[in-house]
Amino acid sequence: MVVSREEDMMFCSNPMFERSLFVGAHLDDIELAAGGTAARLVAAGAQVRFLVMSPSDYTSYDGSHFRDADVAVAEGREAAATLGVKEIDVLSFPAKDVENHSTVVESINKVVDEFRPTMVFTHWPFDTHRSHANTALATIAASRYYNSVVMYEPITPSGRSYVGFRPQLYINIDDTIENKLQALRQHKSEYAKYGEQWIEGVEARSRYRGYEMRARYGEAFEVSRLEGALV
Repeated sequence: MVVSREEDMMFCSNPMFERSLFVGAHLDDIELAAGGTAARLVAAGAQVRFLVMSPSDYTSYDGSHFRDADVAVAEGREAAATLGVKEIDVLSFPAKDVENHSTVVESINKVVDEFRPTMVFTHWPFDTHRSHANTALATIAASRYYNSVVMYEPITPSGRSYVGFRPQLYINIDDTIENKLQALRQHKSEYAKYGEQWIEGVEARSRYRGYEMRARYGEAFEVSRLEGALV
């Protein structure tokens, strides 16, 4: 399914996208996978809400500490604002250990039932980052009474799975690619870790998905389930 530039005017009048909930394990996951789509939805008048499972502070097995929770949250809020997103919830699960159990499912369930999304975006369950994979499974469970759930395309190193990602829904982000890249740059602690090559890699992926859909830039999603709407 391709949403083309010619259909921009109808993008959010289609009830499928009226209330879009984006769920991420960490503060930068949503921007990486779907920042252009989120910005397009905001511009088109949709209600957009971010739900992030952890404050995203991170210490490696060897004791190397990469960022503090308050820094990550501040950067995440700046990134969301760059996309025009005003509603962002940050939960307190450990960055490396978001699990797929009832406490996590119900924390998502609470937001889902309050927001009543017409579209849920979440991680891909075969992502090699276990917090991403568990967030996907917990989101699918929490959204069991909702008919539209689509999953992010992972990007290296998270995407190196034994299962191939199958892009089925494409969104044109020609007009919001700069918002996406600028949002990523708001994550200054991550940018310091990965450098400009990180941004270039994300742009290249968006360029490739755009090429597939005969646009310049695109984002791709795998469908868990999707309710179509005739307008």
